[in-house]
Amino acid sequence: MNEDQKKQPKPWYKVWWFWVLVVVVLFILGGMFGDDSGSSESNSKPRTRKISPFKRTYQVGQVVNYKGYKFKVNQVKYFAGNSWDTPKSGNQYVICNVTIKNDSHKKQDYNEMDFQLSANGNVTDFDEILTSGNYDSNTLDSGTLDKGASVSGNLIGQAKKNAKLKLEYQPSFLDDKTIKVDLN
Repeated sequence: MNEDQKKQPKPWYKVWWFWVLVVVVLFILGGMFGDDSGSSESNSKPRTRKISPFKRTYQVGQVVNYKGYKFKVNQVKYFAGNSWDTPKSGNQYVICNVTIKNDSHKKQDYNEMDFQLSANGNVTDFDEILTSGNYDSNTLDSGTLDKGASVSGNLIGQAKKNAKLKLEYQPSFLDDKTIKVDLN
């Protein structure tokens, strides 16, 4: 057998698996860079950029929407205390009335411990109990909301009288992301 009759390997561009690879890569690139302007929805509605609820600060009265879990700080009251309820020296009670609504497609749990009070960056729980007035009779507890259901109640904390106050909501204890609402 002479050398001319030995089987020479095919050039790389003539191997079948090379062309299969080329086709797969073209499909992937086509999907990544494909233009969806042909869809009727993209032509009929202008695109709006949604801002993450974590990247803005809300005000009292504004509705916060996080995946269908909506809450709103309805009002904020301050209570200096009395002979029955006395805050720490220099502090006052901060009473935030909130409404939580479930606009998602499944049951949603809520918990007063998901909310915290930030006073000049010092974050504390809303865990105060008042025995006088009507503040404590409507304290927000924890529970589960069916689709479309809502609940309202008070969150009670303490802070210095001249502090810059924010309510902070943390949707997941596994995550350190918070939604903030200015209280004053």
